[in-house]
Amino acid sequence: MKPLIVIVLALAVGYISYEYVYPPLADAMKFTKHVPKVEEPKPEVVVAPPPKPKPAPKKEPVVVMAEPKPEPKPEMKPEEPKPEMPKVPEPPPVDPNAFVAPVFPPVDELTQNWAVVPKGFFNTPKQVTIKKDLEIKMQMGKATAASTFKSGAKVFVMGQEGPNLVVGASAGSPMRGQVAMDDTDFKEVFSAAYEQVKVVQTENARKAHEYRLAAAERQKNSPAGAGGGGGGSSNDKPVKDADGTYPMLLASMKAGEVTEIKPDNIKSWGDPAQEKIDGTEYWTVNVKYETQTMFGKFETEAQARIKNGRVAKWVYTGSGEVVP
Repeated sequence: MKPLIVIVLALAVGYISYEYVYPPLADAMKFTKHVPKVEEPKPEVVVAPPPKPKPAPKKEPVVVMAEPKPEPKPEMKPEEPKPEMPKVPEPPPVDPNAFVAPVFPPVDELTQNWAVVPKGFFNTPKQVTIKKDLEIKMQMGKATAASTFKSGAKVFVMGQEGPNLVVGASAGSPMRGQVAMDDTDFKEVFSAAYEQVKVVQTENARKAHEYRLAAAERQKNSPAGAGGGGGGSSNDKPVKDADGTYPMLLASMKAGEVTEIKPDNIKSWGDPAQEKIDGTEYWTVNVKYETQTMFGKFETEAQARIKNGRVAKWVYTGSGEVVP
């Protein structure tokens, strides 16, 4: 029994020494405690199932497209003849000898919409009619008097002050008043007079044109080298300066033989021509100039008729009247 107890005690001492005494001694002596190796579990190999065979692709039915039948071509109808375009008549050739009428500005432009009536129109008093009853204050110097005018009464226009007319009871009355232009028939009176002047000016221009054509024809048919008759000679031909003027004509203007034509208002000088007029041979020179009228400046043509080395007369080529 004792040996068994001794064996049990020896095992107990050995176990306690190994668990509690040996570790610190082994650390001091750098011994390694034997630890039994633990085998790591081997990874399980999972065998993948074999892939399933892919199903064979379904064969789609082949659709055979039938070729489209060609559509029947429409029958071509014969083209209908297109209607001929009317021919535009060609303008007649321009006649170099045709008369060209002068162009006049319209009334509104001439009067600047009635704000500035040409002053020449008031050189002589013009009678107008009042359109409604008016009381007009007439004044002469410091004296003032009110006059009543019934619709339809006549007054005389002496001038313009803006939109108003300067009027008098008579052409020679020294009393002056003002009345609105639209309260009278002034615009109608002015327009009628302007139309009449346009007719006269156009007719004068036409006659002047005809005179020039006739003069050119006479010049063409005159004998070559013919001298001036009635005491004239070839020396009577007026001399033209380099600037286009004629000293003989300028001398006539300076001498006062014509007052309406001035060197400054001449627009063009014609060439000298030899003509027989009313049985008398002349050298003639036409000039175009601006003349002042009651409606402003208009272009006019006059002719200097030269005989025996001097200007015998100045006449309007249109009417043949003597130019003042």
